[in-house]
Amino acid sequence: MSAFSLEALLGLYSIPTVGPVRMRNLISALGSPEKVLLAGSRQLSGVEGIDRKTAERIKTGPDNAFVRRQLEQMDALQVGVLTYWDDAFPNRLKRIYDPPAFLFFKGNLSILNDKMFAVVGTRMPTSYGRMITEQLTADLVANGFTIISGFARGVDTKAHEAALKNNGATVAVLGNGLDFIYPSENKKLFAQIAADGLFLTEYPIGTKPDAGNFPKRNRIISGMSSGVLITAAGEKSGALLTAGYALDQNREVFAVPGSIYSGKSAGSNNLIKNGAKLVEHIDDILAELKGQIPSVSSVKKTEPDASKLNGHYKKIYEILSSEPLHIDRIALQAELSPSEVLSALLTLELGGYLRQMAGKMFVRA
Repeated sequence: MSAFSLEALLGLYSIPTVGPVRMRNLISALGSPEKVLLAGSRQLSGVEGIDRKTAERIKTGPDNAFVRRQLEQMDALQVGVLTYWDDAFPNRLKRIYDPPAFLFFKGNLSILNDKMFAVVGTRMPTSYGRMITEQLTADLVANGFTIISGFARGVDTKAHEAALKNNGATVAVLGNGLDFIYPSENKKLFAQIAADGLFLTEYPIGTKPDAGNFPKRNRIISGMSSGVLITAAGEKSGALLTAGYALDQNREVFAVPGSIYSGKSAGSNNLIKNGAKLVEHIDDILAELKGQIPSVSSVKKTEPDASKLNGHYKKIYEILSSEPLHIDRIALQAELSPSEVLSALLTLELGGYLRQMAGKMFVRA
């Protein structure tokens, strides 16, 4: 553990314009946060990145009310904190260009020792984007990866849910304090991750989910990961920022191709054109990582034996593909009544031959 006082570190952080970089420079130069707070203006101004105005702010002293509120709220909300100077702070994250000074956390901290893989993407994925996110997340979990994402609507939420559904671990990196659940519709997921996964944020309690916070938190998602997978992203998706951070941090970037006619795939397709690894199957990821992570092994998808099907079941299965198809369209093509189709679809789903998507859409498993 760190020899530094959390109260002193929070006090230094509470001073305007003293962010993580200046905190590290000050403590490295002067020895401890306590010594920084007691230093004279001339001594402070001699530290790299500290101008006269910042030195004067430090001399004014910390916001003690802020420090007191943080400590009280952390206790009330069962929130812990790791600092950059703690032994338990993740080494992988410590080595990025601009690591956070704090990681406020809630949940199972032992997950930090896991090998992590980021799955991110658009907030408004198509049914194809949701399906491929769920499938590849399940495959990553089967290979022992903890899934890390940003708890946003769409792909991020689907990745967290798929990890938990497949008995895997997941880490959610927030762009706000741990006293806010954002988006609000993820209340149930928040409770699940708090119980079985881990929340991380560099933002103190009381920080609202302002738009400017989210791009910055993406460097933590990529920084904690062995690689970053973008399953679906538009041309201006925030997931592309995560990919950019990953490249800067020497992480592997992977992307799933999408339709050239869909704007929600433009960002993913552009990543592939610019060198991201194209992913059609989990083995496309594993092949890149085998040399880096010895425990990674290939998992082949087991296809259901369609030769056992006959009658209505065979007819419906042959109509289905990887493209979602509505139940009414299936009934029309199979020349069957809706009740017959519904009964057959249920049997096929239980047998592992197909999957039901939102809106009564179906695809082959």
